[in-house]
Amino acid sequence: MSFPQPVRDRRVVIIGFGLVGPAIVPLLIKDLGIKREKILAISANEDGSQDATRLGIKFLCLPLTRQNYGSVLADKLTSGDWLINVSVDVSSLALIDWAQENGIHYLDTCIEPWAGGYESSDVASTTNYDLRRQALDKAAAGKPTAIIAHGANPGLITHIAKEGLLKIAAILGHEFSGHWGELAERCGVRVVQIAEKDSQQTAGSPNTNTFFNTWSVTGFLAELDQRAEIGWGTHEAGMPAGAAEHELGDRSAIYLESRGCETVVKSWVPGAGPVTALAIPHHEASSLASLFSVHHGTALRYRPTVYYAYDPAPAAQASISTWKERGRQRPERGRVLRDELTSGSDDLGVLFLTTSGGFWYGSRLSLSQARRLAPCNTATSLQVAAGIIGALTWLGLHPEAGVVEAENIDHQVVMNIARPYLGELELHATHWMPGEQDNFRFEAFVEKNMEGM
Repeated sequence: MSFPQPVRDRRVVIIGFGLVGPAIVPLLIKDLGIKREKILAISANEDGSQDATRLGIKFLCLPLTRQNYGSVLADKLTSGDWLINVSVDVSSLALIDWAQENGIHYLDTCIEPWAGGYESSDVASTTNYDLRRQALDKAAAGKPTAIIAHGANPGLITHIAKEGLLKIAAILGHEFSGHWGELAERCGVRVVQIAEKDSQQTAGSPNTNTFFNTWSVTGFLAELDQRAEIGWGTHEAGMPAGAAEHELGDRSAIYLESRGCETVVKSWVPGAGPVTALAIPHHEASSLASLFSVHHGTALRYRPTVYYAYDPAPAAQASISTWKERGRQRPERGRVLRDELTSGSDDLGVLFLTTSGGFWYGSRLSLSQARRLAPCNTATSLQVAAGIIGALTWLGLHPEAGVVEAENIDHQVVMNIARPYLGELELHATHWMPGEQDNFRFEAFVEKNMEGM
């Protein structure tokens, strides 16, 4: 898809230049026609400077704070330009407000608070659910488009879920009438797991004093330490001990007493089969639960249980174990693995467990495929980049949509752009269930022994 010249001449500022920032630059240039000289990366450290030089874009090492973000950005962007936030510790809500006041188009991959925002004694306010609620409260058509939480997951995974549900409905003989929740209900969907297994690995053994991950270390540690969040289905008999409901918003999700690093669940992915995974708190637990909700008047009639079940890369799993053994103290060092990776893949999909069986639909992308498709990428980063470029394509077509999330966006537009970067998009049927065949309750998926992961 080719944008008109005025769009391609817009300046683009990327906040954060760790793994994802360099990953999206080749796609911005190739797929959206953005001029290399129009792209500026702003990073809190110098780590990405060599990538910026390699990619031929401008680079500024300057941490953005509550005090300086407005003045820094005002000097770099004017009305109609694009602001892409792939950082941590920079408030998405503040950037949304600034962007809309200044006519700037905005996208982030996660709704981030300022540094320390996850440490409040008010647990509900630290959840992804509440950050999402606050962002959506800013929604108003006619304002510059601000796309929230749109990377691989959250973001791309919603479009994969829609495409997958349509394929399942075709198999089961159900037609789509325009309401995703009603389609899920007719298909008998009870559980929706965002089921991901990252098998990318390095040749050597990791240093136990360094926390390794295949994407952000800081971001992953924050998720591991947050309370687990679950989109709560209407088939559930009762909430887990210590869980709490939200008082504001659509109340599509609950949060648990246990943290993401402590909540181990049973899952299934193609190739590996049954796996144990971490129920990492994510935006899509509530956004997909909202999308698939069906109301009768003011009463909730149907909703599946929705959550992210993540089986991290081997080096990340080893780092998590060491981090937990040391009382979840901040590691001495963190390192995002990219060029050191030697093999493996990232299988990212949606596992629909229905009354007619299970279906996994998603992207199976190998490290070698990702490196052939775009420089400065791994399987993980390219899935994120594909989601971002797909969303920006939609933004270019809808510049005044206000604050939107993936669920508000035409999945076909995003998938048409993202598809070439996703390896094999596959649908797999499975008879797997975590226990008793018709027990779809969350408690059946929770691993009783949460040690050793």
